[in-house]
Formats: sequence, C-alpha cells, structure tokens
Amino acid sequence: MRIHAVVIGVDVYADPAINKLSFARRDAEAVSAMLRSSSFAESIEITELFDDRATRVNIMQAIGVDLPRNSSSEDVVLVYFAGHGSPELETPGAETASRYLICHDSRYDSLLPTSIDVELDLARLAARLPAALVVFVTDACFSGFSGGRGIIGPMLAARRRENRMAVRLPELRLGEGTVFLGAAAEDEVAWEDPSLRHGVFTYFLHRGLTSAAGGERIGLSTLYDVVYEGVSRFSRSRQNPVMHGTVKGAYLPIFR
Repeated sequence: MRIHAVVIGVDVYADPAINKLSFARRDAEAVSAMLRSSSFAESIEITELFDDRATRVNIMQAIGVDLPRNSSSEDVVLVYFAGHGSPELETPGAETASRYLICHDSRYDSLLPTSIDVELDLARLAARLPAALVVFVTDACFSGFSGGRGIIGPMLAARRRENRMAVRLPELRLGEGTVFLGAAAEDEVAWEDPSLRHGVFTYFLHRGLTSAAGGERIGLSTLYDVVYEGVSRFSRSRQNPVMHGTVKGAYLPIFR
C-alpha cells in the first residue's frame, strides 16, 4: 500500500481582482513537510502545486490523469487544497449557487470555466481513482463572506445586492470510499490567523495528524472530531469544519 498525495496551496492569483492570501502556501508546505518527514516517507508520493503551478490544467492533470495511472486499488489518495473558495451562480437566473476552488489562473469574471467545481469536478475526478480510500481536504470557504479564504462570484454578488439571496448549497455526494473534509460550514468564513501563521483549520488538522498521543493511525471520524473541537474553540464557534462522504473503517496514519 502507498499514499499518493496532491498538495495545493495558492496565495498569489494572476487576476488582480482576486485578493492575495497570507498563509495558504505555508499551510500546503507544512502538509508536504509532514508527509516527507514521517517514518514511512518512502511509501508516500507527493505532487506539489504551489502558487503559479496551481493552474486548473495542472490540478486536473495531477488528480485526474497522473493519480489514476500511478495508484492501485490498495492505495490511499490524499488531495489537499489551501486557497480561496467561491460560491457563484452558473447563470444570472439560477436559484442555487455552485462552489468553486479558485486556481492561480482563475478569472474572477469567469469562474465556471477557469476554476474547479467542487460538486462536479471533484466527483468526476474521484470516480477515476482506483484507490481504496480517497480523502479530499480543503482549507477554503464557500460562504462568499469577506475576511477569510473565500470570494463571492460576480453574478451571485449582483443577486445579493438585488434581493440578499441566501446561499444554501447541497451536501457533497462523492461516492463510496470517498470523504471530503472542509474548513467551514457553508455560511462561515475559513479564517487565517497571524498568531498561528496558518489557516486555523490546517493548524489543527496538522496537530491531529502528528499527535504523539495514541497509536499509529487515527480514524477519519476521530480526526474530524479533534479538528472540529480545536477549530470551533479557537474561533469561538465562528468556524466549524464539515465532513461529507461515505467510508467504512477509514483511517489515516499518524505522520511522525
């Protein structure tokens, strides 16, 4: 069994309309360092896509083409993304918003063709992977509120100005053996914190995956509980991580 990881971190965006972040790349680098320094690093393959390498084409290639070629049915796939998320309408008259992961080369005025659609693209990518367990982790938010790792798409922004439309996004259904860990609920902000020099979610995720307490592995449900408690307490309940998906007996190793 091997672990195949694609680690993505974007602070800098080509479109000046998309504001820079402070610690998304640092978070991604910390996740890569955690994997590389573990006692079984020889069984881990890591693809790093930071800043200008984190284009939509490179991300889709790494997850949708390279991983299926290199992984087997006994392996674990971990995809980690730190950067902006965004809710946006597919058309001006749409009633519900889609949510997107914003790539380095995403265009603010054209998010649909230049970003990663969380529901459609991640589900399609997951279906291509032969791995026994697929874990998507995103330190981004999709509320469209200012102050953290999220932007609001221009069409949705216009709709909100017109009638203050509330965003209610469907839960992910990514299939058997696939789980999605997200930094915040759909109406919350994923915060970066200067005192931690990380995103709050990734800080507690890293702590949970490197803890000296316990055994050699941690169940995904237990990991979620640990991260949820840490993030919720630190943020005074302003940010509450989420977990979606269907897995059976799923664990990740402790990386120490």
